[in-house]
Amino acid sequence: MRGRGGAAHVYKVGGPALEDPGLMGPLADEVRRVDAPTLLVHGGGRHVDRLLRALGIESRFIDGRRETSPAAMEVVEMVLSGVVNKALAAGLTGAGVPAVGISGRDAGMVRARLEEGLGRVGTPQSVDPAPVKALWSAGLLPVVSPVSTGPAGGSVNVNADEAALGLARALGARTLVYLSDVDGVRVGEEIVAELTPAAAERRIEDGTIAGGMALKVRVALDASAAGIREVVIAGKARLLGTFPGTRLVSDDGAARVSEVTR
Repeated sequence: MRGRGGAAHVYKVGGPALEDPGLMGPLADEVRRVDAPTLLVHGGGRHVDRLLRALGIESRFIDGRRETSPAAMEVVEMVLSGVVNKALAAGLTGAGVPAVGISGRDAGMVRARLEEGLGRVGTPQSVDPAPVKALWSAGLLPVVSPVSTGPAGGSVNVNADEAALGLARALGARTLVYLSDVDGVRVGEEIVAELTPAAAERRIEDGTIAGGMALKVRVALDASAAGIREVVIAGKARLLGTFPGTRLVSDDGAARVSEVTR
């Protein structure tokens, strides 16, 4: 449970886990089962897409990242740090897990450097986990929007997978779970039993693993290389107890991805 023994567990929540109200209870159950301080970082790209379209603001993705103009950034922050963040925190609280919604900008928790050619898009440069630890001390579950502080002090759009990794590193997390709209890592249409880092890089280079999944796999490999003992890419099936997801573990410095087959 939150704030009790063991190294931290970090969840990145997106896809059905974020969008299906029927999964709020199972998500709360997942958090309750963890006997360690726990943190949730969330995405919400589909919510952002809908409002951008409604407002007629152009947006496109480049290598899994959303190109973000100043106008789009206002929408990103409003949706992620406002609507999505507060709804997720309230839903977990209603399901019996007291949660507080914050963003990477609060107390300067996540500071990001800008990515060239993508506008207001950044990657974590420094992370101060003090706000998270303060919430843990109060027995609360932190729910974090990935919107962070840029070099000039303004808001920056940070990929939630990367924000989760940055926080996991700063907290010395033992486990990092990516809950998304896929139940595990796939190579094309095939569910792979095992994937080494070298093979993953080749599959990304040849386009077999592409877009958001390519970014997710790269971040997962970075997490393992950074010493996080267990990295999982999972989805709805994990919350329903039918499929725990793809586990990426580091063994003597050699990471491997192994999928638990159905």
